[in-house]
Amino acid sequence: MKSKVMLLLLVVTLLVVGCAMPAQQITVESTAEPPMEEHRAYDEAAGSATNSAMGGDTAAWAGETQAKMIVYTAEMSLVVKDSDVAQDDITKMVEGIGGYVSNSSSYTYSGGLRRITLTLRVPADKFNDTMQALRDMAMEVTQETIGSQDVTQEYVDLESRLRALEAKAERLEELMDQAEDTEAVLAVYEQLSQTQIEIEQTKGRMQYLERSAAMATITVSLTPDALSQPIEVAGWRPAGIVKSAFEALIKVFQFLIGALIWIVILVIPVLLFIGGVLYLFGRGLRLVFGGRKRTPKTPPTPPAAS
Repeated sequence: MKSKVMLLLLVVTLLVVGCAMPAQQITVESTAEPPMEEHRAYDEAAGSATNSAMGGDTAAWAGETQAKMIVYTAEMSLVVKDSDVAQDDITKMVEGIGGYVSNSSSYTYSGGLRRITLTLRVPADKFNDTMQALRDMAMEVTQETIGSQDVTQEYVDLESRLRALEAKAERLEELMDQAEDTEAVLAVYEQLSQTQIEIEQTKGRMQYLERSAAMATITVSLTPDALSQPIEVAGWRPAGIVKSAFEALIKVFQFLIGALIWIVILVIPVLLFIGGVLYLFGRGLRLVFGGRKRTPKTPPTPPAAS
């Protein structure tokens, strides 16, 4: 009985062991290294995920920095009652909105009248309000020009260039730290120095665009009302007469100077040449005929008286 039980246990054990062996082989095979196709699929998936993340970051960055950058400029010629008073009023107005007068020049006429030219820098968001305020100050607007330039694309390109240059500089620094000989260090250092110069130039251009877009430029010419009015009495226009007199004077001087040029270049050389020829001809005649002395004729002797 015991032998039958032992035999039965042995058979069961063999069956269990035989069934377990394929399962272990399957388990081992399932945990083995995946084939190359699976590696490629994994790499492509990882690359797609990375690209998607980078694309998302780029899109987010573009959405944040794509705000329009417009550079506004304007030129105005205003007729005002008093140019000095208008200059003070404009300066106070511009400083009150956070701007400043970057340049000013003036020309004083007889009677103390001055024509003044101002270059104003005002915040871009106050550009239209400033233009309207200047119109309101003037008795007359004789000339007005407004211009704008979109520098958004240039600024975005500069940002991309700056990021690329900074990444290049960082990599060059790593290479310089890893370089083992002096020649390699110097070569990397030279490239690094040039890259840093380009970085500073790019940053300078970006700062210039930022300032230009942040502050609009307005050039204003202020002319006193008394100076802008022509003098005219019963149809008599002194200004026109003065202009005609100056034109006539210029024409006279042109004629005289032109005649003097003709005389110096043409007449005088011709006269000198003719005079020289006549002088030489006279000397020649004198030499030829002056050497012959006329022999005086002896008067006949009268016959002697017989």
